[in-house]
Amino acid sequence: MRIFVTGASGYIGSYLVKTLLDKGHELLCLKRKTSDLFRVEKVKAKIKWVDNDEDWKTIVRDFKPEAIFNLAWNGVSSKDRIIWDIQVRNIPMQQELLDIAYECGTKKFIGIGSQSEYGDFEEKIDENFPANPKTAYAAAKLASLTLLKTFCDLYEIEWYWFRLFPVYGPYEMTNWLIPSLIKSICTEDHMDLTLGEQRLPYLYVGECSNAVASAIDVEGKCGIYNVCSDNPVPLKVLVTRIRNKVNPSFNFNFGALPYRFGQSMYMEGDTSKLKKNLYKLNTSDFDQRLDETIEYYKNLYK
Repeated sequence: MRIFVTGASGYIGSYLVKTLLDKGHELLCLKRKTSDLFRVEKVKAKIKWVDNDEDWKTIVRDFKPEAIFNLAWNGVSSKDRIIWDIQVRNIPMQQELLDIAYECGTKKFIGIGSQSEYGDFEEKIDENFPANPKTAYAAAKLASLTLLKTFCDLYEIEWYWFRLFPVYGPYEMTNWLIPSLIKSICTEDHMDLTLGEQRLPYLYVGECSNAVASAIDVEGKCGIYNVCSDNPVPLKVLVTRIRNKVNPSFNFNFGALPYRFGQSMYMEGDTSKLKKNLYKLNTSDFDQRLDETIEYYKNLYK
């Protein structure tokens, strides 16, 4: 298929384009002139690129994509997730892509949501759990979903919305938990933490990209899909394992920091719908993938 992808140079997007190329698809990807393509260095020559300061809409229309993956989103850092102006500016971009999809007769439109759309929860939840966003980021994601669904249903475009839970792997932004943790272990002598009782369903990013890419391979399975591991790990267990792999003598001060207001202590999405309709997640190689991730970041901070 001819597939147009935004956010291809980002963390999850870089894994997605590798998956799509492995499946034999032809890719056109949008980027900024300033985009760092280090995540896709090995495959970037196989991709057609268009810069966002070109007449990119005309180029995309001429490409006539049969599917569009929209992974571009400004304001994913924690400090930006509460800034309304940054978050709502993502919505017009999605609408431009939807208009192109309609004009080109695009068959499928795939968007990326977040578990944060659900708000607070303390049990394993499926896609019918009521959305209750608590941040500007989550609210903008939910608004984007509503617009996407309504538009695609009206114009008979298949739509898929993947609500991602925590992921891990090489190439993540270095200020996120696992990379920043490994950096601290490599460069400092201690780290203050909460008690670490949170249970988080970390999924390997490559498996996440496989799940998102699977929307290409089915027909008539539109909807919202949770994407996460089915084996939540206590944060204390996770960080201790990482410490023991990097520097066993490093000191964690568990309990030195309070939990943030509204801290979610248990997070897990039911992925039965995903496994039934699209893709059977494999989480059996968690230990191997975590070790690979640790080695990647250790080499960065040597």
